Amino acid sequence: MTAPEPEAPGLSPPGLSRRRAQLRRIAPPAQHVAATGRALLRRSLDVARAGRLTILMGPTGYGKTTALAQWTATLADRGLAAAWYTASDLDREPDMFLQMLALSLDRAGVDMADMAQRKAGNASPKATLDDMLLRLEQFARPLVIVVDDYERVEHPEIARMIDVMVEALPDEIHLVLATRRKPQLNLSALRAQGAVRIIDPAELRLSEDEIAAALDLSPDTSELARIVEQTEGWPVAVQLYRLWRDRAGRHADAPGFGGQVEEVADYLAEQVMADLPDALRALVIDMAVLDYIEPALADRIRGRTDSAAQLAEIAARLPTLVQRSASEGEPAYRLHPLLADYAQARDGDQVRRLHSEAARWFAEHERYAAAVRHAVLSSNAAVQTRIVGALPFLDIFLAYGAGELRAILRETPAALVATLPRIQLMAALAHFKTGAFGSALAMLDLVRERSAANGDATRDARFVVECDALALIFLIYIDGPIEDCETRIAQILAQASAYPLLWAWCENAMIVVHQQRGDLAAARQSIIRAREIYETGGMLGFAEAHLHTHDMLIMLAAGQLRQAGELATAMQRDQRTRRNAEPVVAAMTQMTLAAIEHERNYRERAGDTIRLALEQFGEGEAWFEQYAIAYPVIADVIARRHGRDAAIRMIETADARLKARGMRCCTGLLHALAGLHRAGGMSAEAAALLRDPALQRSAARDGAGISWRERDMARRALVAAALRAAAPEAACGHARAMIDEGQRDDRIGTLIKGLVLLARASEAAGDGAEADRAIAEAVRIACTESVTAAFVEEGAAIRPLLLRARTLIQAAIDQKHAEAILRTLDAHPQFRSPDMLSDREAEIVAHLADGASNKLIARRLGLTDNTVKFHLKKAYAKLGVSSRKEAVARVMQDG
Repeated sequence: MTAPEPEAPGLSPPGLSRRRAQLRRIAPPAQHVAATGRALLRRSLDVARAGRLTILMGPTGYGKTTALAQWTATLADRGLAAAWYTASDLDREPDMFLQMLALSLDRAGVDMADMAQRKAGNASPKATLDDMLLRLEQFARPLVIVVDDYERVEHPEIARMIDVMVEALPDEIHLVLATRRKPQLNLSALRAQGAVRIIDPAELRLSEDEIAAALDLSPDTSELARIVEQTEGWPVAVQLYRLWRDRAGRHADAPGFGGQVEEVADYLAEQVMADLPDALRALVIDMAVLDYIEPALADRIRGRTDSAAQLAEIAARLPTLVQRSASEGEPAYRLHPLLADYAQARDGDQVRRLHSEAARWFAEHERYAAAVRHAVLSSNAAVQTRIVGALPFLDIFLAYGAGELRAILRETPAALVATLPRIQLMAALAHFKTGAFGSALAMLDLVRERSAANGDATRDARFVVECDALALIFLIYIDGPIEDCETRIAQILAQASAYPLLWAWCENAMIVVHQQRGDLAAARQSIIRAREIYETGGMLGFAEAHLHTHDMLIMLAAGQLRQAGELATAMQRDQRTRRNAEPVVAAMTQMTLAAIEHERNYRERAGDTIRLALEQFGEGEAWFEQYAIAYPVIADVIARRHGRDAAIRMIETADARLKARGMRCCTGLLHALAGLHRAGGMSAEAAALLRDPALQRSAARDGAGISWRERDMARRALVAAALRAAAPEAACGHARAMIDEGQRDDRIGTLIKGLVLLARASEAAGDGAEADRAIAEAVRIACTESVTAAFVEEGAAIRPLLLRARTLIQAAIDQKHAEAILRTLDAHPQFRSPDMLSDREAEIVAHLADGASNKLIARRLGLTDNTVKFHLKKAYAKLGVSSRKEAVARVMQDG
C-alpha cells in the first residue's frame, strides 16, 4: 500500500531533475523477467518480521534486490505497507540519509508532515531521527522498511542512527538492510534477544527446484544437475545461463562457467558484450561510468539524440543485467554491477571526457554532489575548477540546506578544497550550521587572510562579497547586534548589484539586528523589503515561512500576544496541511505558543515545552532571540521547583556551553539572569550585585551594540538587588528606565514589567501613592493581552499591591484582570511542595504530551526504559492518575 507521489507544481527543469532522481530510489526497480518465486526466502523474511531487524548479506549477484522487490510486492497484496529506499554513495551524510528515508516513508503512507520536504541539514540529525521515530509510533500499523544497497551509505554516524532506530522502532515496524558486506552495527544485544535475523549467501543461493523453475527445466534432467554444479546456486550465474540459452537455443552446448566472479566476467566478455550490435555495445561502455543512466544525460555525454531508444533496446536484450525504473514517467536504467565493472572503458581519455560531460550536466540540473564527483573523476583540473569552484554555495544553502553543502564537501578531495577559496567558504558555512560558530568564524577569517595574501580577492568580486556576507551573519550570531552593521551592509550592497540573493541576505541580517536592538518598527520594514526581494526573485515560496518566524518574534517582543498566537496557530495548521515547513519554523511556533502560555497563565508546563522547542532548534539554528526567550522561563520554572541555586547552576551550565560554541552574545544576558536569581539571596550578595560592573554596563547601554533583552534583564536584576539591599531609590531609577524604553519603543512587556517593579520600589521607599498608580497602570495595560507573569513572578511581595489595586481600579474589566492575577498567584506559589512533580518527572510528562512512547522518551533523554517507567509511576501517584492520557490531561489542567 503506497501513497501517491506528491505533486510539485512550478518546479524548474533542474528542480524536476533532482526530484525525479530522488523518487526513482524510493520504489523497487521493475522486474523484467519471470523470476523464481523464492518461496523459502520469502518465508524466512516473513518469519523474521517478528523481530526488529533483518540483514540480507551477500556479494554482488546474489539476488538481494530481486528477492526483496518480490517480497514487498507480496506484502502489498496482503495489505501491508512497505517503504523502499535504494541507497546511494551520495547519501553518506546523516541528514541526506534521513531525508531519503523520510521520502520513502512518506510514499509508503506514513504521515511525515513536512519532513519529506525539508532542506537536508537544517535540523540536527538527532532531532530529525526523533521526529521520524515519533511519526512511526503514531503510524500504529505494520510496516516494513527496506534499505537496499546499505553498504553504500554505512559510515559510523549512520551506523549509530541505525542502532538507535532498531532499538526504538515500534513493535509493528521491521527494518530490512540489504548489503554486500557485514554491517558495523551493534548486533550482540539484538541477537541475544532474538530480534535480528541474518540471511547470508548460503540462504540466498537458489535451490535445485528454484533453478529448475527459473530455467523451465524438469527437476530430473541431467542438464539441471550440471547447472547446479557449475553455478553453485549463484542467482546471477543462473540468470546468465538463462540469457545464454534464450539466444543460443535449448540444445546448444552449455557455457563452462561456475560460481566465480572471474568466470562470469569472462563470459560477459566473450558472449554478452560481443553479442550486442556495435552501437549498443558502445553505449553500454560509455554508460558504465554512471550509477543511473538517464536518456537525456546519455545524449549529453555522448553527443547524440537516440539514447532513449537504444537504452530501451539494451534493457530488452539484457533484462537480467539492466534494471529499469521510472519517476514521473521518466525512465532511468542501471547496469548490473558485474556488467558495469566489465564494461568500463579502457581508454583513459574517453573516461575523462565522459566524466567531464557528466559533471557539466549534473551541475546544470542542480545535482551538485554528483557534479562534483564526476568532476573529480575527470582528473581534469580545468573541469574541477570550473564545476567545483563555481558552485553557488549560498544559493545551494538557501534552496537545499546545509546537508547539501556537506554532501558536496564529502565528494571534494581535501587537496582540491585547499586550492579553491570559494569551497573553503562553503566549508566554513557548513561548519557554522553545526553550531560551531566560533571555529567557523576562525575558518572564514583564515580564508580571507589567505585570499588577500594571494591576491585572489582582487580578481573575484563575488568572492569578496560572499566573504563579507558570511562574516556579517557569523558576527550577528556570535556577537549580537553589531554596532557597524549598517556600514557592513552598505559595503555588501555596493558590490552586490548583480546578486539579488545577497540583497535579501542583507535584509534578513537587518531584521535580526533590529529585533535585538528593540527597534521593532525598523524590523517590520526590513521584513517588508525582504518579502519584496524574494517575491521579485521568485523565491518567496521557500522564504515566507522563515519570515513568519521573524513576525512571531517581533510580536512577542512588542507584547502582541494575541496576534503572535494567531500566527503561530495558523503556521502549525499550515505545517499539517501544506507540509512545507522547516524545523526552525515548527520549533518557533511551539516556542511562541509556550511563551504566550507562560505570560498569560504562568504554568510550569510552558517551561517544559519551551525546553523541548529549544532542543528542536538544535545548536545550528537557534540564535540569540530563542535563547533569550527560553532561558528566563526555564530558569524560573527550575527555581520554583528546586530553588534559586538549581536555577543558577542551570544558567552557568548553559553559559559555558554557549561560550564553547562561540556565542558571545548570550554572555551578558545569562550573567544578568543569574544575577536576578542571586538577588533573592543574602543582602550582602545583593549589595555586591549593585556594584557589579557588567550589570551596570548592560543596564546603562542604550545603543546599537546590545540587545534590549539583555538590558531589560540587567535592570530587573539590579531592581531585585536594590530591593534586597534596602536601596529603593536605585530600584526606582532602573524601573523608570524600563518604563521609558518600553513606551519609546512600543514594547508592552518591558513597560508592564517596569511598572510592576516601580510599584514594588515605590512601596519600599514609602511612596504608597506612586506604588498604587504604577500597579494600577500595569494592570490596565496587562489586561489588553491577559498578561499575568510579570506580576506573579514577583511572588508574595506583589500581593498587597494587587489587593489595594483591586479596590482602586475603576474599570470593571481591569478589576477582573487584577482578580485573575491574584488567582494565578495563589495557584502558583514561588516554590513547590515536595509532593509535586520533580523536574525529571515533569520533563517526562511533557514528552508524553508530545505523543512519545516510553522507548522514545528514553532515547530522547538518555535514560533506560525502566528508568522512564519508574519516574512515570511516581508521577502518576503524585498526580492521582493511572494512565498516560490522564497524566497529560491533569498537567494540562493544573499547569
